[in-house]
Amino acid sequence: MDIPSYRKEKGLSQAAFAALLTETGTPATQGLVSQWEKGTTAIRAERAIQIDLATGGVVSRFELLPAVFGPKPGQTERQAAAALVDSRMSKRALRAKLGLKTDAHLAKVLRLPVAQVQAWPEEQGVPALPQVLQLLGGQVPAPVATRPDDPDADRIVTVEAA
Repeated sequence: MDIPSYRKEKGLSQAAFAALLTETGTPATQGLVSQWEKGTTAIRAERAIQIDLATGGVVSRFELLPAVFGPKPGQTERQAAAALVDSRMSKRALRAKLGLKTDAHLAKVLRLPVAQVQAWPEEQGVPALPQVLQLLGGQVPAPVATRPDDPDADRIVTVEAA
């Protein structure tokens, strides 16, 4: 679980979450929590451990920083890759991980329009699109079955010429 989800579940403001961390020996401010949530300040490994301990493992260090702590115990490699994207990997980090220099290269690898990839903010998380998950070995969601537009489509019988 991420910090905003935890706060929402517990009914905590950013200031109250910072106070929770401070009570457990990890001085924090509302501003720092806000920066973590916006992605303007990265969560350091020691902070991830402290958050894990303060929340009783609900906000796990493995989910906050899977690149540092590896997969959660009992988690498959595919789930770990998906968690890496879910942990809001930035576009810059994804390009670096793949060894790509430009958004055009990333767009080509993901088979997406260059304009779409360029529109993603540099330091915010990339969307967990099927192309990104597949590239990183994550679980790609199954396509949703759609009904045909023609309500009589299942009644149409084609006759093959003899």
